[in-house]
Amino acid sequence: MDNNKMTGGIPMVRIDGVEVRRLRESQGLTQLFVATIVGVTTDTISRWENKRYPTIKRENGLRLAEALQVALEEILEKEHEEELFPVIEASVEPVAEPYVEKSDSATKPSSGKKNIPLLLIAIVLAFFVIWLLYPSSEKQPTITAKRLLPGFAVANQPFPVAITVSSSGTIPQSLILKENMPEGAELVNAVPAYSAFDAVFGEIKWLKKIDNTQVFAYMVKFNQSDKKVAFKGTVAFLKGGGSQIHVRGDVNVTVGNVHWADADGDGRICDEEILVVYDVFSEIEGLGLDVDQVEEIWLGSGYEWNVEKEQFEVLP
Repeated sequence: MDNNKMTGGIPMVRIDGVEVRRLRESQGLTQLFVATIVGVTTDTISRWENKRYPTIKRENGLRLAEALQVALEEILEKEHEEELFPVIEASVEPVAEPYVEKSDSATKPSSGKKNIPLLLIAIVLAFFVIWLLYPSSEKQPTITAKRLLPGFAVANQPFPVAITVSSSGTIPQSLILKENMPEGAELVNAVPAYSAFDAVFGEIKWLKKIDNTQVFAYMVKFNQSDKKVAFKGTVAFLKGGGSQIHVRGDVNVTVGNVHWADADGDGRICDEEILVVYDVFSEIEGLGLDVDQVEEIWLGSGYEWNVEKEQFEVLP
């Protein structure tokens, strides 16, 4: 049976698991990363590489090839490669031509105008083939990442950080977000849950497939005052040979006696500042944000940080 033809209405291909594993390991890709792009589990990738399931859906084969940055033909078993696009032969019955009385003009040489429609058809077909073979902008979306970071914070008091990653494409995009916290930072919580965290270097990693826009948020605190700290991060994604961009937006935080929601550091939370808290952070479920405290300060005339009690005191 031809494993590359329709099976119950589904196009199938037969892949070379050994070659799949070689390509993945040569590029330093994990089974988890490949599985995320294809949309399957790591167990499935392992079964494919060990040839336990050599015949897979052609759609999954195309995604697997995309993850490995090769053409589909390069991961197929060689003896089945020529069967990927089977030739369909069609027999045409000869049609009898109607009798037409010949005139003297029929013996004259053609002017060549009858070949123009054929030429136009050939040009249209050529453009169609080019459109199919070359990647479109939908396959190579633009990725942007912007960090929203408070300008101030208080020692031992958690404050939120939000990174909005957007894709211009209409299909889900797999990516790896790496956020590097400054020295002395302590991670409190992260939404969505991180894929990996290095406490020594303060690096948070998310491996995620996003659809249009995804907000990555976390709570962090510092145990020391009177210092200015800087955050940095990158986003890696597949685009041709692979691409990486830097997270832009806010970078620095001054750790002192100013509440994180007090953007201008004037000792009060104004209407515009409370709206930022609601619009950006309050809708992130599971972040653990103390919105009640922010509201209480907003309703008062101002606030002060009590160093001895280590708490904010709202001014009437």
